[in-house]
Amino acid sequence: MAKPIRATPTLTGEDAERFVKTMIREQKNPSPNRIATIRRVMRDFDYFDKQLAKA
Repeated sequence: MAKPIRATPTLTGEDAERFVKTMIREQKNPSPNRIATIRRVMRDFDYFDKQLAKA
């Protein structure tokens, strides 16, 4: 039997600030690799969605 998933710890202090700054920076200037990955996933999802519609 699988172990239960542990709750994600709450970020505090410097860790929380670093996380927020990273998220803001990523939203303002998204990583080209992340954008490419999202586009690839959406393209693949569209392909599989069409295949399921044919079945």
